[in-house]
Amino acid sequence: MRIRLGKKKGKSIERKNEATVISPELQFIMFAFILALIFFPLFYYVYKMPYSGTPLYFDFASKVLEGSLPYRDFALEYPPFALLFFIIPRLITSNYWTYAVFYRVEVFIFVLMGLFVIYRIAKRSGKATWKMLLFYILAITAMGPIVAEQYDIFPAILTLLALYTFWLGKDKTSWVLIALGALTKIYPIFLAPILLIYYFRNRQYRLILSGIISLTSVILAVLLPFLVISFDSLWNLINYHSQRGIQLESVYSSFLLIADKLGLTSISLVLNFGSWNIESQLADALAKISPFVTVLLLVAAYGFTYKQIKPGKSQFTRIGTYALLVTAVVLISGKVLSPQYLIWLIPFLPLVFGPSRNTLLAIFIAMGFLTYLILPVFYLALIAVRIDTVVILLIRNILLILLALMSAISLRQMKPSD
Repeated sequence: MRIRLGKKKGKSIERKNEATVISPELQFIMFAFILALIFFPLFYYVYKMPYSGTPLYFDFASKVLEGSLPYRDFALEYPPFALLFFIIPRLITSNYWTYAVFYRVEVFIFVLMGLFVIYRIAKRSGKATWKMLLFYILAITAMGPIVAEQYDIFPAILTLLALYTFWLGKDKTSWVLIALGALTKIYPIFLAPILLIYYFRNRQYRLILSGIISLTSVILAVLLPFLVISFDSLWNLINYHSQRGIQLESVYSSFLLIADKLGLTSISLVLNFGSWNIESQLADALAKISPFVTVLLLVAAYGFTYKQIKPGKSQFTRIGTYALLVTAVVLISGKVLSPQYLIWLIPFLPLVFGPSRNTLLAIFIAMGFLTYLILPVFYLALIAVRIDTVVILLIRNILLILLALMSAISLRQMKPSD
């Protein structure tokens, strides 16, 4: 018997505990207006980010429109579906400065889409709309202007939509969205086992097969043209990432930098693969074992998730925390941790309903503040391996580890019925 994940009697749950007389619809409009003020005046004029990926995206889009094939004719470090988001504003203009404006608008549309999905989840689940929308706004603000300058919000919102449609019982749509998210930025693929565990725990074995087929079909459909035209080109993308070393802001790096300052090891910095990386024998060894560390920690996270999921219950109040935990594990164990990667966590924070939700948000806000200090405020000092900036980086990464631990603790503290 099929269990519809998240289906409720009637259209939606009545909002008995709403803390305000303002309707949910009006709350959404108010928060959307606040979000626009944050995203444009604040992020553009006050809370600035001098480093941007937009020129790179403009260049990639221009090359594609001029007839060049990515991976074969020019190097591209991103999965192929990311190109769609680069090309859309380029179709409107060939002028870079106009492109930059339209690209920011495109990013804002996705940010606003995320706000709307959170609003719909709150309305359907009977949770306080204003609180969930506030969590989302605070997470965006904490992450800062880098949200507007990079493209990581696109896979983040695709992942949020995947969880929402999964809850609604629209399984195929959910798997398509996960596939497109993974084809934009690889990490959403690590959330797929959460959905499979739900199916397995509820003995929905046909949905396991259907989900895997949907996922692989979409991925192959997007990759096939590149594989047919030039198989080696996509293989170059895999080699590019496999050959990368320990990136300067990763968790591994923060401990190596401190060890260097304490005289326990000796490291140097090298600029390659589009970032500053740690160079030493120990760093090389950590880079080689990092995939195994990722697998080990993910297996532990999936095992924990399996034990927590109860058969016969939708448990949508938990799924955001599961996603937060798994994504944090990917960030902690990865050899690359660029500042924009923390954007991946934003959509999951409003979906945390355990007793530690406020603590998790506070940790993320602190992480966002420290990340802004690292880039752009003290980035040159970090490259110079100045002790104060190394400590800032270490604290930020310890907070990321704490975020993962608190996610697990929050799940353990929730009632079995949740």
